[in-house]
Amino acid sequence: MNAYKKEWIDLLLKQNYPGWLIADDRNNIFINIPEDQDLEIAMTEFKKKIRLLTLKIKSKPDKLGFFIGNSKDSRFYELNA
Repeated sequence: MNAYKKEWIDLLLKQNYPGWLIADDRNNIFINIPEDQDLEIAMTEFKKKIRLLTLKIKSKPDKLGFFIGNSKDSRFYELNA
């Protein structure tokens, strides 16, 4: 795992996302949200939050993808360096 992705995972784990499981998934980050959370709302909030968190990342930026979902559905969001 590269330093950029590790820093993102560490930062996401410190956020207050109740019930979210965050893990390394090869080239991307996988985020499993609880079944009772609306995926569209979760994605909208995640995209807003990610913009603010980008300012806290110190490692050299790299292309990174986030799979967000649960057993019902999932979405992919790519953060370009």
